[in-house]
Amino acid sequence: MFHPVYFAPDASRFRLYLSNLTLLFTLFAFALGCGGADKSLQQSEELIRSEMYPEAINLLERIIAADERNPRARVLLAQAYEELGSYSEAVKHLRSAANLYAAQPEDRAMVRIKLAKIYLKLGDRKTGFNELRSIVRSTSDNAILQEVAGLVSDAYKVAQLTTGEKDNYSPSFSPDGSQIAFSSFRRDNGEIYLMDLNGQVRQRVTFTTDFNEGAPGFLSDPRSLIYSREPKTSREVKVVLQSSGSTPIYAGIYTTHIFSKVTHELLPVGFGVRAPRVSPDGRRVVYESNSAGNLELYMLDLSDITLEEIDQRAIQPKRITLNEVDDGAPTFFPDGQRIAFVSSRPENSAINRLEIHQIYTINIDGSDERHVNPNPYDCYNPVVSPDGGTITFVSSREGDIEIYTMDADGSNERRITNGIGASIQPVFSPDGTKLAFVSDRSDVFQIYLMYLDQPVTRKDLIQRLQSE
Repeated sequence: MFHPVYFAPDASRFRLYLSNLTLLFTLFAFALGCGGADKSLQQSEELIRSEMYPEAINLLERIIAADERNPRARVLLAQAYEELGSYSEAVKHLRSAANLYAAQPEDRAMVRIKLAKIYLKLGDRKTGFNELRSIVRSTSDNAILQEVAGLVSDAYKVAQLTTGEKDNYSPSFSPDGSQIAFSSFRRDNGEIYLMDLNGQVRQRVTFTTDFNEGAPGFLSDPRSLIYSREPKTSREVKVVLQSSGSTPIYAGIYTTHIFSKVTHELLPVGFGVRAPRVSPDGRRVVYESNSAGNLELYMLDLSDITLEEIDQRAIQPKRITLNEVDDGAPTFFPDGQRIAFVSSRPENSAINRLEIHQIYTINIDGSDERHVNPNPYDCYNPVVSPDGGTITFVSSREGDIEIYTMDADGSNERRITNGIGASIQPVFSPDGTKLAFVSDRSDVFQIYLMYLDQPVTRKDLIQRLQSE
């Protein structure tokens, strides 16, 4: 006998459902009343952003029925079908759009890149690389070439800095850009070291046996480093893309002088703090903590503190966020007045889907919060370029974890690493011409240096694609 099951929907999800229904009815009514193709295309984009893919398909099919030579409608329709897993339909409409864009080479190339991405997602490297080869041979546009580069290789010249069989991680540039502080398990626990930009280790900074030190950062006196410390639980690094407030954090924040080795405790181990990031002037530190029950953002102001003689009692953490969801991985903008961070807000997810992590910005006083990059993918580890114009971050997409970059307003997103394994923990050099990052493309985590002023050339791409 069938027994119906009744349930009370989660309030936030129910409100989202009602909001989506209202949006759908409003857009359909507007489309019927106004009729313009451009407005209908804007409405279909809104539906796709709201993850209402069947409704978007319905509207776009009507647009194409009225004008079958509308390439933008074909591209959007392909996007909606791809999101639903209907890849053959997506490919069909992208091929039609590519033909319709025959007289617009840049638009045609971008459509073919979308085609290549689908083939690569499906594991059809031969067809995907055939598409990319055709694009590279037919264009010299740097933006298009960089987009292709992100699909087949790193988008810029990359050099491996660290070597060996032990994990190396948490890179951080010195203020003058001549050195990188980093953490390494080369002595069976995480310790902090300094190396120059060709990978030569200059000195060891921390000396412990029962703790792991990580996330180093240079303070206003470049001889002083701030870092996190947590008890050693294994002989290999556990890289966490995003902490959770439901998972206890047994870590504290410390400072040390790189020459005298004098160490000060700012926040003790067990206080539930991690991921410290230093402001550009070296006088403030933002970090994440779950000491209040869920993960929130806090700040320490060290402006009036003598680093050689720190009095822990004089340091009062200031709370920045106050939410029911986790906020973590904070990083400063160049002006030191605003930060980027990662959160799993309810609006990031459609009904009956798990929440995803997205990038937000907020003033250090907790005001003017903004969602930077609405998309259906998990995004982590944001860092802001020294000129404030670019946010680089890590994203998990299609079974791969790579580094992406976008304009500070969330536009112009593209992938810049592409290697076996995961690429994580990006950090800019002070002059913005280099990006250090961590990858396990060589089986263990090593630190790499990307030269942002040396993009992969058309010749490099052709050679790379010919080798496939």
